[in-house]
Amino acid sequence: MCADQVKEIILNQIVNVGFFAIMCDEARCYREEQLSICVRYVVDLQVYERFIGFVNVSSGQDANNILAAITDFFKTQTIDISTLKIIAQSFDGASVMSGRLNGVQAKIKELYPSAIYTHCMAHRLNLVVVDMCKNIKV
Repeated sequence: MCADQVKEIILNQIVNVGFFAIMCDEARCYREEQLSICVRYVVDLQVYERFIGFVNVSSGQDANNILAAITDFFKTQTIDISTLKIIAQSFDGASVMSGRLNGVQAKIKELYPSAIYTHCMAHRLNLVVVDMCKNIKV
């Protein structure tokens, strides 16, 4: 109940602001492929970055299924995503997410032309750390 209350507050803030950035990442959890959905928005010049839920995307991990899962998630939260503006998006570097032609970011860009895409900074940092560890001689 507490989680639902917190999520409702977050979603109401997004509706009041009218625009937000979306951040998603996939992860395997036992036998399910889960998509975490986070949002980033500004209220009174203060930036908020909030996790709002997991979505099961085991039925298909292609760009169309993932985009449908994202939009369906917002519909189940009684948010009309067509009235809100997605102004930015951040995903990992996998082609299904970041593909310029058929990735999730391209499909969101078709719906929201001002939604700029940036590669997730946490994933970039992880790639740097992995690359650096390869060069360390023990």
